[in-house]
Amino acid sequence: MSDTAIKDALLQALSDQGLVDEAQLQELSDEHDRSGKPMKELLLSSGIVDEKQMMSMIAGYMGCGIINLPATDIPPDVIHRVPASVARMYNVVPVSLSPNSVELAVSDIVGPQTMDELMFVLTSNVTFVIVKDDDLKTFINQFYGDESSVVNDMLSALSDLEAVGENLKLADSSSDDKGIEEAAGSTPVIKFVNLVLFQAVNDRASDIHFEPFEKEFKIRYRVDGSLYEMAPPPRRLALPVISRIKVMSGLNIAEKRLPQDGRIQLAVGGRPIDLRVSSLPTQFGESVVLRVLDRSVVSLEIENLGMPEDVYQSFTRDIQLPNGIVVVTGPTGSGKTTTLYSGLRRINTPDTKVLTAEEPVEYDIDGIVQVPINEGVGNTFANVLRAFLRQDPDVMMIGEIRDLETAQIAIQASLTGHLVFSTLHTNDSSGAVTRLIDMDVEPFLISSTLEAVLGQRLVRTICEKCKRGYKPDEEILKMLGLTAADVEGRDFYFGEGCQNCNNTGYKGRKGIYEYLRITNAIKDLINERKPTLIIRDKAIEQGMRTMRQDGVRNVLDGYTTVEEVVKYT
Repeated sequence: MSDTAIKDALLQALSDQGLVDEAQLQELSDEHDRSGKPMKELLLSSGIVDEKQMMSMIAGYMGCGIINLPATDIPPDVIHRVPASVARMYNVVPVSLSPNSVELAVSDIVGPQTMDELMFVLTSNVTFVIVKDDDLKTFINQFYGDESSVVNDMLSALSDLEAVGENLKLADSSSDDKGIEEAAGSTPVIKFVNLVLFQAVNDRASDIHFEPFEKEFKIRYRVDGSLYEMAPPPRRLALPVISRIKVMSGLNIAEKRLPQDGRIQLAVGGRPIDLRVSSLPTQFGESVVLRVLDRSVVSLEIENLGMPEDVYQSFTRDIQLPNGIVVVTGPTGSGKTTTLYSGLRRINTPDTKVLTAEEPVEYDIDGIVQVPINEGVGNTFANVLRAFLRQDPDVMMIGEIRDLETAQIAIQASLTGHLVFSTLHTNDSSGAVTRLIDMDVEPFLISSTLEAVLGQRLVRTICEKCKRGYKPDEEILKMLGLTAADVEGRDFYFGEGCQNCNNTGYKGRKGIYEYLRITNAIKDLINERKPTLIIRDKAIEQGMRTMRQDGVRNVLDGYTTVEEVVKYT
């Protein structure tokens, strides 16, 4: 059941019981959309309902009973009826068995799709009882051990998978579609794919890569910007596993010659997760990448982006201008979209009409009209933006300015009194100006519409559990453009590597920024078609702190390492 459906069900139950009025309902809905927090958590933290009332609401909605889990005697054979991976993935504990049914303890609303999956994976009918959230978590850890048991489950699922591969002889792409579909829908394949997704979300992966090669099938996670490989399953399982993902995301499993895009919405361990799916035909089968969009991890609040105070003040001021263009630059995966969404969230008020053109839409924000770009049907950036101008917007966001036509429409929109947000792929903020000139945009149009450029990167932060200090030598200081006097005997830090950070020494990421305001002096340089370096030097002269300098600030404050800052700036 999607997060939105659960939200609507809980709000409806609140309304039916007369616990809130219309204004409070709207306020709760807005807060849920703004913060990304589950509705259940919001209701409990706001004090509108206590845990007992919440359990009663959920039980009433699902038409089931409530039990006290710690006081329930659960025999070992009942516990073994549900594998650890299923218990963790779906946040369930079995409490009793009948000849053709399993009774599961849950703490949240279970949607029809999840119910169907549980019935299929457990090969049995399922019924539910409601229990306290904390009790459920305690029992899952108590009955099913630590996270390593999930890995054991994955290995046993792999051996089941091998049997699927053997039985259906899915070793090559010439197999018939019916056979592939049957394999993709078999219990071991479903279990294995669920385990991979569970493990990825648990490890805070931003992307999951399924890559078939001639002799092997690789599965890799990207965590904090770096790729890590998991134990590879046998090569012949590539087809059923990738077909299962295509089935989940609504893609055509018979079409293996063209790239396809889709989306999966599911709950993993009680958290709503959105997965953006992209398939690409390769020499040895389809390569599939899943982008994990976890609203509970990404906070769309400007305050949480970690901007330096001066950049924060400038950015929050410029996003409230009546017109002009504000651009965010950086390579793929540098957090540009998150920054823009945070800006839009800040200015998204009932008296402002906001339209976005994105490829694809990453996060749904209530109150903002979001349009997915689809080049295949002629829904290009240029066509959508022309339509936007007839939709009476105040603010427009363009996913990316990638050609002259898009740039010209953005400039036209700015000149006719609209505020325009967009992104550009350049190395730094001053490079955005020369990129626009390279697109053949007239310099006088750039100088009269561009208000500011925010350059950003994401650097990995040092794991707090294994953080160690050391005294930097002269070579390191020279690399960062510092002297011994600058550091005043302060320690630099690194992570030794521990279980908490998968022995990488890093856990999490934070942004480093530079903010270029288009002042009159810089407008003159743009009109004279001056190169990037001259514009950059003038900006520094006027007080801009470069990304390298902001990176050094983060090294001195103990957030990240010298290696990270040198690598990204």
